[in-house]
Amino acid sequence: MKTRRTAIRALVTGACAIGLAVGLQGQAWAGSVTIYAPNGAGSATWNADPSGSIPGDAIRACDTKSDGWGIETALDYNYDGVIDRSVDTRGHTAGYCSPWKGGDLREGKSVRMYVTPVKGGSYGPSTYIDVVA
Repeated sequence: MKTRRTAIRALVTGACAIGLAVGLQGQAWAGSVTIYAPNGAGSATWNADPSGSIPGDAIRACDTKSDGWGIETALDYNYDGVIDRSVDTRGHTAGYCSPWKGGDLREGKSVRMYVTPVKGGSYGPSTYIDVVA
């Protein structure tokens, strides 16, 4: 009987973990979140809450590949296609991360963060994730 209860507990715990993972896809709730550029050239990072020298509601861009492309990280606060905050690695060699760029957002506000490869005025394909301040 004890083995059966243990198996049921394990099954329920596993089902809850899967449900939580599926339910949170597409939206990052808090802390720090990093997404990678589609071309593998770098990443965008969101930091929801201040931590040491890192401000809250902040973004940065990191270029990790010597391929001539930089990385741009951008936020759209209102889901209207208008970029409200951005940082990029233009003019720097690979291995560079932009400074953090923060600004106070209402607690719990959902915003869209984009990561896009950039080369001068040219833009590669973007990817995004919804994050929460």
